[in-house]
Amino acid sequence: MSSRPSSSTSADQRTLSTAPLTVVAAVLNERENIEPFLENLSWVDHIVAVDHGSVDGSRELLESHPAVEVIDAPAGEGLIEDIRRLGLEKVTNGWVLVLDLDERVTDDLRREIEELLESESPESGYHIPFRHYLLGRWLQHGGWADQHLRLFKAGHGDYLPGLIHADAIVNGTVGQLKGKILHFAHPTIHDFLARMNRYTTQSAPALARGEVGGLRKRRMLPPSRFKWLRASASVFWCRYFKDRGFKDGMPGFITAVLLAAYIFIEQSKAWECQLESHR
Repeated sequence: MSSRPSSSTSADQRTLSTAPLTVVAAVLNERENIEPFLENLSWVDHIVAVDHGSVDGSRELLESHPAVEVIDAPAGEGLIEDIRRLGLEKVTNGWVLVLDLDERVTDDLRREIEELLESESPESGYHIPFRHYLLGRWLQHGGWADQHLRLFKAGHGDYLPGLIHADAIVNGTVGQLKGKILHFAHPTIHDFLARMNRYTTQSAPALARGEVGGLRKRRMLPPSRFKWLRASASVFWCRYFKDRGFKDGMPGFITAVLLAAYIFIEQSKAWECQLESHR
């Protein structure tokens, strides 16, 4: 995948009638991803990077790039959706593309977006299909053929506060793009477990308060051994059998098991939060 296809124009070559495009990205210790991320987005007008506690030099690298505006969020606080909201507040015109540092725009998607910027689109936002690379393989099954609402007009999209793994909410009609975002997620099992630990810690307090949230976008289950195990088993069955994750070989099996464990750990941490609140 070329980061700068010759058929497209760069940001400084566009006409005055073209709407600007701003990328909003949450950043936390992403030093190894910054160079390919910026190279892939050399055609955009502006990047708002919201750093929430990086200690590996990510912030300094981003600040050295002329197209990047770095703002700070409280270290270790807030879900990634809440972090993104801080970046969205900085964008007042044009279009917004929300990306993570481990995501890349394909050439096809870039061409679609650039055509969109030059038109008067009736849509306020667009769903974009994703392709995920996990544990050394492009996953084709197991629920990984998904799409997310990541592109929308400035001021028309936002995230619900406190809801993890949530898509943006857009004021207006929503269309569909064909080009994909490539997600180089969880290169190692260690990385998967580290993020799972962080995300479940973030979502546990809201679940403990009886709010909708977590991986399943539901309320916390009652403290029941049977219900917790059934919920975890259900995730594994859906991912591995119903969505045919077994066709992705060992990576499909491992990710199905890890996602089942995710549910159990999330419920356990919410239960722990409830215990602490009554002490």
